[in-house]
Amino acid sequence: MEATELWQLASWGGLGGLAAEVLHWYMLSRQPGKAARFKAGPIYWVSTFFMVLLGALIPVLYIEGAASALLCFHLGAATPVILQKLVVALPAVAQAQGPPDGLRAFYSW
Repeated sequence: MEATELWQLASWGGLGGLAAEVLHWYMLSRQPGKAARFKAGPIYWVSTFFMVLLGALIPVLYIEGAASALLCFHLGAATPVILQKLVVALPAVAQAQGPPDGLRAFYSW
């Protein structure tokens, strides 16, 4: 299947980003008490929304013209995973500035 329009690129990328975030929340639910701790905080849902949005945006910015829907899905899924790994890999100086149970703990799955 080929995505030729911008909205198609964004849709397939958004589905990829959504798949990555569903996997993220599933992995959090497999750790005792972790999902319950985060699902009550609106910052985590806003973060999840922006990860899916970035997943939709990256194929639009990255690809010029038509592309495979699978490639768009892959770019959309890879974007949240890469950003999550970057947050977890922040240097110790940046870690000390945030709360101990903040976004860094949310992204470490």
